[in-house]
Amino acid sequence: MLAALWRHLQWRGVTLAGVGALWVWYGAGLVVADRPGVATATAPLLTLMCMEAWGGLWIACGVLGLVTAVVRPGRDVVGFGALAGPPLWWAAAFLAAAATGSVDTAWASLPLYLAPLFLVVVIAVITGGRTRRGAGEGVADGR
Repeated sequence: MLAALWRHLQWRGVTLAGVGALWVWYGAGLVVADRPGVATATAPLLTLMCMEAWGGLWIACGVLGLVTAVVRPGRDVVGFGALAGPPLWWAAAFLAAAATGSVDTAWASLPLYLAPLFLVVVIAVITGGRTRRGAGEGVADGR
């Protein structure tokens, strides 16, 4: 069963599902937990929406990643865009907080948002345009 799941998902699907699930988890944390450090560093974003709404956006983007994990490459580009959005917005807010000096330690949190963004983009680019093989393809010739 796991082999069949891997044959369908491959790297693109696993990335979309895994990171999507983590974005749902992080978004839920933003909704229910008091995060004073994050709230301070993301103050420019909080002028647009409250923290709970941003948490909901992280959750929605994570769900898009999860849903698009099972569709064919090319049709899953929406999921990769959804996964790239939240850490990009958060990194921009933390960068602004570091640049303006409003949060002295904001620079130290930037890698936490840029690393998953970087990896999602790398997986999307490296595996872009490849089709996922069906469950029986490649078996006869040893692939």
